Amino acid sequence: MKVSVRLRQIDKMSGEEKILADTGGLLTGRRLLYPESKGITQSITFGEDEIILERKADVTSRTELKKGGRGKSYIDSEYGRLEFETELSRYEINDTFRLIEYRIIANDETVLDQILIWEIGKIS
Repeated sequence: MKVSVRLRQIDKMSGEEKILADTGGLLTGRRLLYPESKGITQSITFGEDEIILERKADVTSRTELKKGGRGKSYIDSEYGRLEFETELSRYEINDTFRLIEYRIIANDETVLDQILIWEIGKIS
């Protein structure tokens, strides 16, 4: 189904809040697909026990967030692959929004701590 997508990011380390996307997209079952900007697409699968965020651009990434355990995040660029651990602390889903709160960890240090909120509306 065609939907409107507005993605808000709250950076818990800096306190900064940004709108990362305000666009149209497709919601098929548990998968949300939308363009972030020209040439960059986002695909998010909201599973029961795992959320997978995939970003396709010059630099691609895949972040796997698991309920009750650590996941992995991969970033592939022309310089090779970087790997990090992830930790999901909050996951909410309903008809009008999806919310995840998670951290990315490198060498036992938090390098990213954020909340992502997708506000989703139906398009006729």
